[in-house]
Amino acid sequence: MRLPHYLVRNPSGRFVFRLRVPAALRALTQRSVIKHALCTTEARLAQQQALGLAARYAQIFEQLGWHGMPKPPKPDDILASVQANGLSRYELDLQSGRLKVDGPEDHALAMDALARIGSVGFLARAAEPATPPAPKVAEAVSMKQARDAWIKALAPSTTKKTLSIKSAAIDGLVRFVGETKQLHSLTRSDLARWYQFLRDEKISTPTLTNKQSYIGGKHGFFAWAMASGHYPAGDNPAAGHVSYTANEKRKRRKFGFKAFTADEIQTIFAPENFAKLSFHARWACLIGLYTGARVAEVGQLRVLDIIEVDGIPCFNFTDEGEGQSLKSEPSKRVVPIHPELIRLGFLDHVQTLVKANESQLFPKGKIDAINGRGNWITKAFGNYLKKVGGQWPAAKRGFHSLRKSVIQELQGKGVASEMRAQIVGHELDDEHHAVYSRQFTPREKLHGVRSDGFSSPGLDVFSYQTGLSQ
Repeated sequence: MRLPHYLVRNPSGRFVFRLRVPAALRALTQRSVIKHALCTTEARLAQQQALGLAARYAQIFEQLGWHGMPKPPKPDDILASVQANGLSRYELDLQSGRLKVDGPEDHALAMDALARIGSVGFLARAAEPATPPAPKVAEAVSMKQARDAWIKALAPSTTKKTLSIKSAAIDGLVRFVGETKQLHSLTRSDLARWYQFLRDEKISTPTLTNKQSYIGGKHGFFAWAMASGHYPAGDNPAAGHVSYTANEKRKRRKFGFKAFTADEIQTIFAPENFAKLSFHARWACLIGLYTGARVAEVGQLRVLDIIEVDGIPCFNFTDEGEGQSLKSEPSKRVVPIHPELIRLGFLDHVQTLVKANESQLFPKGKIDAINGRGNWITKAFGNYLKKVGGQWPAAKRGFHSLRKSVIQELQGKGVASEMRAQIVGHELDDEHHAVYSRQFTPREKLHGVRSDGFSSPGLDVFSYQTGLSQ
């Protein structure tokens, strides 16, 4: 990055603003060069500060009689400018820089005015951006107070994992601006500097986008602050700073979870290998294999979430139970239980839980787990993959790979995008589909549909030959 001529870096790594005083004003200011040490070692931030200082000094020089003309201003013009700033009854000797005055009163007046106009201290103070009047709020609070109040407000309706993530985001902002900083005094520039600081710390764009959502999103920190009367209503200063481009998303997908190949599926679910997993972990993995559900959705299933609709046994993925939550509205769905799961005895297993008076499909899952009730499944499956897939080509694999495998299998078998989205809980990007598509019945999701010019297979179009038996 090329630095502007008025910005230099000293041996310590910090930047210094350096500006030459116009020749016609050097006698008046008693300086040929103005320097200011900037409290940063970051080039972009230093350039922003330097540009602000340069603009303010240009304004001051103009007020003192210099307008960037090729020739220096006339003595009478400078004298008039000086007099306009508070002096009278004296003449300015431009060559020596001394004032000619008559009497002690003139001398005192001249020295006072020169101190205000000509000193570097005056110029430095004048060059600082004018502080706008503090906006009015119902209650002014410090960043520390605001952070604590926001987290307290979130706690009753937020999972431990989400609360931990949002706490980390607001903690980072509070550390950056300072705990004693008044919330209502923050500006878009303050937030811009924070986002730039995070970029300089090599925080990835997806993570930055998430932090922007937590702090500046529709239900984020500043939205709460406005609703609570701690920040002026109107522009959200934390929104609109970070964008996640389509190109960046494509690049990120290359490093995401990989779908399992057919051979890898066979290895994972081979009877001699699969027995290495615990009993409940085996059922969790099979549900993932035949529904494409997210690990958190599987881990939080209750016994009463196994329902029957029009004679079709189904999973009811919902957020209505205690401790249940879903990623989005489309995640709330009813998915038919694949015939292979029924063949393997899943419904019999559910009846065993009912007789044992168990409320959770996976009693091992803890409701207060920081990473959700599916955390134990993630760990168990991850450890299992290390045992059976140690020789596989390097790639990112985990429970989410099962989800990708199901989606790609449905796609390969010709299942329509609308049907796939309703089975796995995706939100369709196409507005036309989102507005005009209807909800398929569980029977249609299982066996497919052929009517009204629309044709699509259902969930039973595929089945993995695992060799597993009841």
